Amino acid sequence: MTEDTSEIALVRLFFERISADRFDDAIDLLAEDVFYHNIPLPEITGRENARSFHKTFGVGSRIRVEWQLLRIAQDGDTVLTERLDFFTGGNGNRITLPTMGSMRVNDGVITEWRDYFDLISFERQAAALED
Repeated sequence: MTEDTSEIALVRLFFERISADRFDDAIDLLAEDVFYHNIPLPEITGRENARSFHKTFGVGSRIRVEWQLLRIAQDGDTVLTERLDFFTGGNGNRITLPTMGSMRVNDGVITEWRDYFDLISFERQAAALED
């Protein structure tokens, strides 16, 4: 079992805030110039661009997100996560997306965030979230 370092504690706090409907508070843990990449999609640079990307899909408003951490480990300044991402639409429908993540932490903020998931699986399920 990996002991919670300050880097792991920060990543756990990020996920806890997401799952507690505190999306903006979670995004505030990202560096202003964060590098963010959902691997099947284009890269994003900047905290506000990452915030806007998620809000475009309704995260933090019409879509509730819960990230269940299955495993967490650290290599240097990088925290690796295996998790299940649950998305619940305003209609009550819920979809599940298995995800692997990598977050680099420097000076108490998340400076890089990469998520790896099956985009086709997400797209097939996403219609269930529509009102």
